[in-house]
Amino acid sequence: MAIDRRGFLKAGAAQAALAGIGLSGCAKHPGAPSVPRGMNPFRHGVASGDPLADRVILWTRVSPQDGSGSGPIATDWWISRDPLGLDVVGGGQAEALAERDFTLKIDAGGLEPGTNYFYGFMTRTGLSPIGRTRTLPVGRVDQVRIAFASCANYPNGYFNAYRAIAERDDLDVVLHLGDYIYEYANAEYGDGTAIDRIPDPVHETIDLEDYRRRHATYKSDADLQDAHARHPWITVWDDHETADNSWRDGAHNHDSSEGEWSTRELAAIRAYYEWMPIRELPTGLFRTFRFADLVDLAMLDTRLHGRDEQSARGDHAVASDASRSLLGADQTGWLLDFLSESKRDDSVWRVIGQQVVVAPFSDGESAFNPDSWDGYRENRRQLLDHLGREGIDNVVFLTGDVHTSWAFDIPAPIASGEAYDPRTGAGSRAVEFVTPAVSSPSAEAYVDKSPLLMGVEERLPHLKYVDFVEHGFVVLDLTRERARAEFIFTGPVEIRSGLTHAGATLETRSGTNHLTRVGSATTVE
Repeated sequence: MAIDRRGFLKAGAAQAALAGIGLSGCAKHPGAPSVPRGMNPFRHGVASGDPLADRVILWTRVSPQDGSGSGPIATDWWISRDPLGLDVVGGGQAEALAERDFTLKIDAGGLEPGTNYFYGFMTRTGLSPIGRTRTLPVGRVDQVRIAFASCANYPNGYFNAYRAIAERDDLDVVLHLGDYIYEYANAEYGDGTAIDRIPDPVHETIDLEDYRRRHATYKSDADLQDAHARHPWITVWDDHETADNSWRDGAHNHDSSEGEWSTRELAAIRAYYEWMPIRELPTGLFRTFRFADLVDLAMLDTRLHGRDEQSARGDHAVASDASRSLLGADQTGWLLDFLSESKRDDSVWRVIGQQVVVAPFSDGESAFNPDSWDGYRENRRQLLDHLGREGIDNVVFLTGDVHTSWAFDIPAPIASGEAYDPRTGAGSRAVEFVTPAVSSPSAEAYVDKSPLLMGVEERLPHLKYVDFVEHGFVVLDLTRERARAEFIFTGPVEIRSGLTHAGATLETRSGTNHLTRVGSATTVE
């Protein structure tokens, strides 16, 4: 039987009013309908994602009550222009089903572009928090602000970066560039015992139930819940959503004692789609988003779709093999078409959200990371040559994965014959910003021991900024004149805190394709 609609909206309005901006847990109010006492069914919060100009994905998970069995759970949902639920534009009822781990995703359509909306859910046993989301703009806009983050290791520390993101009101969208969860057993890569952050299951995630429980652990974090409830997210996976250093047909952190790779991979993918506010498309995880005439955003899958196995460290011959690919032929062609179409459409900026570092670290003889684009040099050459051949400017790569902060010019390939001048930026085809980790271990302890990192500032003339120590995230602010990245740092992850401090701020001016340092970001507290 459907829940009384009028009572539902009254409950949502009361909850939002008590929450101020509508992003707290369930609040009881004399005007709210009476619901049976029991455990909060919305223990993992609410989220929205994959916004378009006229629709957005709304997500929640309805936890079954003790003794309720595994039957469908009727759940009402609504979306409104205001947090009080007085101007409702859509709603209905859906069933949370056991075969989807009682997660719900609603593709809420019929919305207006460039507009803030509020949404919520209700069952017979409780009310969800109220979330806020935003559709993408159309026509002409003069500014877009994107926060991007990656690498959140639950047992290694608190999600202070998510707390800081939740407290910002100036973002259009949040991009998560992978390693949203980690597959390891507790104490294998981060020990949560001392800070009461032991992941469930305590062993390494292998099967579908394991991955579902691990997602549930991460979404039990209040700071992550608040960041999801405050802003729409656009996400991609990296390796740890399946297993470390995964590729198309395997992973370095997987062996035959753990069963067939394909079984494990499909389980991880299924859990990811169940637990994330992502639109499930037949084309796969790579997809595009358009922010009016200012920004075209492409999200890539550099991990599972088309990646050949990583070469051995130091094997330059394999890394340079023209037959090997990071993206796969189909995704590469799709990306090149996207870039050309974006230029023809006169979009100002082309932003590419992806997982691993694009900029070259090696001259062909020195150390390199075979898991990055350095390990798939032909695929990178195809991309950069396309930018040069087509005269495509204003390309900004956003990257995660390496738990450190970087900013690069991306020079034309050596084989192109176009020299790079680090003083003027001439010869740079694009720029790249790499976000620090939310809470995964930084590289501070390895700087003086790693051949890849030692002397890197002197070795790489196209490197414009690096920080090996801090955790945090980056805010990319795009206008018609420039794309500016502000590195926002959150301090030690062993202490839960909402404080931040400024890292560097760098920008690329429209048409220049290279970076300049412009000062420090504004501290947010």
